[in-house]
Amino acid sequence: MELNKTYKVKISDYDVMGNGVCHIDNIVVFVIGAMKDEEAIIKIINIHKKYAFAEAVRILSPSINRVKPKCKFYGLCGGCDLMHMDYQSELNIKANKVYQTLKKRKDVKFNSIIKSNNIYGYRNKVMVPFHKDSDGDVIYGFYEKKTHKVIPMNECIISSDIDNKILKLIRGYLSLFNISIYDEIAHKGLFREVMIRHTKDNSYMVVLVSTASYDFTRLVEILTAEIKEIKSIYLNINPLKTNVILSNDFKLLYGDKTITEDILGIKFEVSPSSFMQVNHDQCEKLYSEAIRMADLQPNMNVIDAYCGMGSITLNIAKKVNKVYAIEVVSDAINNANKNKELNNISNATFILGKCEEEITKLVNKEKIDVIFFDPPRKGCDINFLNTVISMKIPKIVYISCDIATASRDIDILEKNGYILQEVTPVDLFSRTSHVESITLLDLK
Repeated sequence: MELNKTYKVKISDYDVMGNGVCHIDNIVVFVIGAMKDEEAIIKIINIHKKYAFAEAVRILSPSINRVKPKCKFYGLCGGCDLMHMDYQSELNIKANKVYQTLKKRKDVKFNSIIKSNNIYGYRNKVMVPFHKDSDGDVIYGFYEKKTHKVIPMNECIISSDIDNKILKLIRGYLSLFNISIYDEIAHKGLFREVMIRHTKDNSYMVVLVSTASYDFTRLVEILTAEIKEIKSIYLNINPLKTNVILSNDFKLLYGDKTITEDILGIKFEVSPSSFMQVNHDQCEKLYSEAIRMADLQPNMNVIDAYCGMGSITLNIAKKVNKVYAIEVVSDAINNANKNKELNNISNATFILGKCEEEITKLVNKEKIDVIFFDPPRKGCDINFLNTVISMKIPKIVYISCDIATASRDIDILEKNGYILQEVTPVDLFSRTSHVESITLLDLK
């Protein structure tokens, strides 16, 4: 096998990311863009000792499950990676990823993946960088995979039509008024990025990100005149040379400080910095399944770790005696307390602090029946897991956006008396290889 050389192969399977799998010289090759049972001409792009990566150059015999991608930027943009296959094939790959990662456990109930009814236009939040191309024209789009090269795009089909319209108006304004665009290499220029988020009822919030303060009054007038759904516009000032998009410096330019989302009948005030799942309908299914797994009862006391703005906490509160929610980010706790007041909920307590420290105080205070985890992609802190183990909390519901780190954490819990009982994959990010999972563990 040689780098950059082409080969004719038969694709025998998929890997957990949805890449095709074949063998050359007894070496496993993962083929980007190829599907199971296809014959293809592939080009080797990376070689390791025991495996290699390739890209499909030409498909000789297409799979019956191959579809024409709806997005004209597919293959260039680094966002979606499974748009070349039908939705059922995508679901099979995602469910199998979760199964293969957790299958070594015995007597585990693997539920069917929770599919989406809307696989396009579902994103309720987008972050879009603005750059200048080689001709000096203003462009916006998403980054090419594993690069900082922006692919110029006039629409994203997993975002809303209104998102796309807002971005076109902003580009027109920047071009017309010759606003300088930030160059991340030279660290010069004013305008960096746009964040757009919206709620179930189509209330929109726009955040303009720049390196310095600037009078965007005319842009605000253009946006609000053209798009009545815009309820809030912010300026975020981020002068730092960093990949972190938003700073803590927000200035309200127009409208309301927050927009209001409804999740399973509970209202949530959403600020520019609030964390919220990017797919509203699937978020509701995710939370409903997690609550079902927990088998919550009116006499129970529950902990929600890594609670964020309290989106699952307040839905738990409807079912139990008390729920204690812990978060280390102070702004999130402030947001959560406002949401608690907004819904007149009295049996939820939001606690600012480290989960491992606050859990000890709670368990020593009263009996805790269930704990929910919803950690970031890196998984749970080992000190947190050790604390949960030492507290002997009877039931754990673990929501994860990375099944590999969840599996690592589940291994630790199983070595210390917990048993994995049930698993449900959830398709939260349709047309991509990402998959959420919900797992239930009981103490022996």
